[in-house]
Amino acid sequence: MEHITRRRALRTGIAGLLAAGVLSRTTSAEAASAIESHFAVRGPHAVATGTSGGHRLYYPADLGAGGFAHPIVTWGNGTNATPDNYPGVLSQLASWGFAVVASTDTTTGTGAEILAAAQHLVGLNSDSGSVFAGKLDVTRVAAVGHSQGAGGSVNATNHSAGLITTVVPIALPAQVWVGAGDEFSVAALTCPVLFLSGANDWLISSAAAVQGYYDQVPGAAGKALLKGAGHNDIQNGGGGFLGYLTAWLMYRLRDDALARGAFAGSAPELPTNTAWQNQALKNLS
Repeated sequence: MEHITRRRALRTGIAGLLAAGVLSRTTSAEAASAIESHFAVRGPHAVATGTSGGHRLYYPADLGAGGFAHPIVTWGNGTNATPDNYPGVLSQLASWGFAVVASTDTTTGTGAEILAAAQHLVGLNSDSGSVFAGKLDVTRVAAVGHSQGAGGSVNATNHSAGLITTVVPIALPAQVWVGAGDEFSVAALTCPVLFLSGANDWLISSAAAVQGYYDQVPGAAGKALLKGAGHNDIQNGGGGFLGYLTAWLMYRLRDDALARGAFAGSAPELPTNTAWQNQALKNLS
């Protein structure tokens, strides 16, 4: 309880200072990463894990506490990877209140596995014998993926008939690296998208490739490259990607006002954070 109380106090304090103009995102290095830092740490929930239907599950141990309905995040692995390669990011998101389902397939580029995982978890919400029964918000679903799984997350979103409401492709490969059958179209996205990549990922998901994808999106979008990060830095502990990934999902799936301040409003934080480069935001409210 003390941990949660202090976290809430920190959130209230940051939000109040930003609103009052005490913290200037444009002039203070600390202020330029205050929101990112808040969401980069573990959230208030203990994390439970399990398997169902061949999928790996990460979720808050106190599912449904206080009548809360948990948004869903469906995860796509990179080529030849499994959820075991991404324990940091999967448990991080669960600690912030998301029910995470991860395909165990090592080839997720078509998006079929990612979408099937989301649909499986949605189904468990209606299964009276499941721990998830009645405890999920099936109207708030995100697709997140790395490398091949990033392309798969775009495909899953485009083929989800509106089930997936936001997508975060991490290290989305340039088209030259996309295999037959895995082709994706970011121009077809109709929900908000955040492109994240590493500034040192010059071969597979370069600044030029990410810029091109961002430009193709007709609606709401953001992009940023993490300085010093390579193609696989999202693996293992999650590296420096955790803060803004978590913040984006809190913003888009939980309407969190503090998280929104990283991407929208009169002076969003992301474009001024010097730990990142090539940042841009459009059509976000």
